[in-house]
Amino acid sequence: MLRPPRDHATSPASDVGEVSQPFATVHVVTQNALSKAIDAVSGYLGDLDPDCMTTEQAAQTYRQFSELRRLCAAGEILLAARTAESVVWKDEGHRSPAEWMAAADGTAVGEAVSALETASRLEWLPNTQEALRRGELSSAQAKEIAAAAAHRPGSEAALLKTAATASFKGLRERCRGVLAEASSAEEESERFMRIQARRSFRHWTEPDGAFKGEVTLTPDDGARLLSAIQHRADELFEEARKEEREEPPAAYRADALVDLVTGSGPRPRTRRARVDMSVHVDAAALSQGYVGDGQTCEIRGVGPVPVATALSLMPESFLKLLVRDGKDIKTVCHPGRTINAHLRTALEARDPTCDIPGCDVAHGLEIDHVDEVRNGGLTTLANLCRLCHFHHLQKTHRGYRLTGGPGHWVWEPPGSGPTSNGQRDPTTVEQGPAKKRKLAAIGGSSRTLFDSS
Repeated sequence: MLRPPRDHATSPASDVGEVSQPFATVHVVTQNALSKAIDAVSGYLGDLDPDCMTTEQAAQTYRQFSELRRLCAAGEILLAARTAESVVWKDEGHRSPAEWMAAADGTAVGEAVSALETASRLEWLPNTQEALRRGELSSAQAKEIAAAAAHRPGSEAALLKTAATASFKGLRERCRGVLAEASSAEEESERFMRIQARRSFRHWTEPDGAFKGEVTLTPDDGARLLSAIQHRADELFEEARKEEREEPPAAYRADALVDLVTGSGPRPRTRRARVDMSVHVDAAALSQGYVGDGQTCEIRGVGPVPVATALSLMPESFLKLLVRDGKDIKTVCHPGRTINAHLRTALEARDPTCDIPGCDVAHGLEIDHVDEVRNGGLTTLANLCRLCHFHHLQKTHRGYRLTGGPGHWVWEPPGSGPTSNGQRDPTTVEQGPAKKRKLAAIGGSSRTLFDSS
């Protein structure tokens, strides 16, 4: 990428070369200049004795090395894309540029992949690139800003200001908020489904034999998992306290995970793990059906979720819903509590399997409102259904509709409905009074639950 001329008046003339390009002049600092800088830092470290410094001198020197680290990281990011275009990594027997970069840094391949992604995004973010060159951003800050500003280019200036005044945690939360913004409910649902498509669980063994794992889930499933683990961890903590045992909170959460998954705890679990969630959403986002600029819809302690996902959680979870209008709290409710034990028992008896015609899944069913709560749908037996997770996702994020009623359910794919002659689209799936089932040839373009067209 060609860049405008830069001022290197303070650099030694012997250390600067100049290369002419058709549209710009690029000043190239030679290998000799960098080698001198490396030698200078290496020599300083060889003689460094922190005990001979005052604490103030140590703190000042630490800040200087922090600045140096930011500049070095900036150099790596700025060179990453061009380095990937070379054949050096192939000549040295590596599988990819990222693998070569990781070997050169002594870091994980994932970090190198992240640097390449950031470098690619920075080509379109000149202000962030310049801040990185000046050493004003760490590589972690640049990564967060680049990802968010690439999604919403108009947010770059505000994010740079946040980076200059807020902690890294504050910047990361702001960037996640920008990434959660959408221009339509369709965009919001499509992003959610991309996360759902790359869900995964990976595990490996550490050198000392410890088992390690990494999981990728949609935010609502992540919230369910965290809530269940925390509730069980609290129970384990109480048991340990009574026995005068004390361990770190993370240890109880690890035991809780094993207990919940394998049932190997000291007491058999005969009931489903309790799930508590707290959802905060802006009134405007709730009204329009998606998170717009400057709006929020998030599961507290987890992160942003689509508005459609938040609404789909209402009947199934022990949900606390807080609706904001600016700084004012408009509504606080607990809609999940409205499905009492009697109503749940009746629903389970009526619908022992997924209500979608042709689906016989009987385990892990999720309760949903047929007519959505935001449309005035009531929490009554007639307006509730039980769906498997797959069909619940389709109804919430893919524009599928469930119509008819108990014993007569009709599963309508996106774009289906009465035709011009008043007849129902032939791809619609129906279940008649005799519960005869047939599978539909499901197709059609992607629409969302809140599509008004």
